[in-house]
Amino acid sequence: MISAGRWAPRVSAAGSLLAAGMFTVTLSFLISTPEAWHQRGREPKLSPAGQFLIKDVVLLGASLITAAESLSRSRSPAGSGA
Repeated sequence: MISAGRWAPRVSAAGSLLAAGMFTVTLSFLISTPEAWHQRGREPKLSPAGQFLIKDVVLLGASLITAAESLSRSRSPAGSGA
C-alpha cells in the first residue's frame, strides 16, 4: 500500500497510517514487557529484545513522513507533477 503513493496517494496514506499504528503498538512493548529492560548498576539498560524494538522508532518516523507526503500529494490539484 505504501509503495502505491505515486499512483494512489490516498491508498499510500492509509497504508502509512496503518504502519504507524503497528509501530506504535510494537513500541509499547518497551514499557509493558519486563524482559525489555534489565538492571545494570544504578540505571536500567535495554536487553537484546529491547534493542531489537528500538528499530521501530525509525520505522514509525518513516511511516509518518510517507503519510504526510501522500496526504499532501492527494490534496494537490491533479496534473501538478510535484
